Amino acid sequence: MFPEYIVLHTAAFTGRNCDRDMIDAWHKARRWSGIGYHFVILNDKHDQKPDGAVEIGRLTNKSGAHALGLNSCSLGICCVGHGDKVDFTPAQYKSLYNLITDLMSEFSISVDNVIGHRELNTLAEKNIIPSRYKTSKSCPGTKINMHAIRDKLAQTPTLIKHERTSVDENSKIAMNNAIAILQKHRAQFPNAQDELDEFINHPEVISMTRA
Repeated sequence: MFPEYIVLHTAAFTGRNCDRDMIDAWHKARRWSGIGYHFVILNDKHDQKPDGAVEIGRLTNKSGAHALGLNSCSLGICCVGHGDKVDFTPAQYKSLYNLITDLMSEFSISVDNVIGHRELNTLAEKNIIPSRYKTSKSCPGTKINMHAIRDKLAQTPTLIKHERTSVDENSKIAMNNAIAILQKHRAQFPNAQDELDEFINHPEVISMTRA
């Protein structure tokens, strides 16, 4: 999957200790393969994890399950809390802007394609997605101003990528050979395959092996 959109969500949960694992359990209870979001940003109601912590859900090279009609070309970010009842925390916003800015830069996504879940309706009205994918949800919540979020992102430089480590051609070949060996023998470590995929598709690894 190569994402064209970033879709923002709320967990619509007012309780404590909501995180990636809790949402993963919710989605598995629906008989999904696992958490449908690519990222989860925690709020200030967790007893063990800090406000604004970013947790990884699905890998970014895998289609999500968070926005029907757009799953195959979008990344889903879920902010813990209930956006209809209270705005995101300042720490959540800080992490959100940093994360979205990085994703926009990495995948060349325009600020106009950073949307809230409810804005799928706008895409349907523009015939970008079929009308059957319209939603009645207010997600990411009535307290969340998507126009203000996009305005903030538009003021943030997004074209400056992380500084790349200089790698000579021999080192690049050696790295690619090592990855090829790991891929060839991946069946020997079935419990680490997700971690291997996450490593191989990490922006720093891609910049060192494919540049």
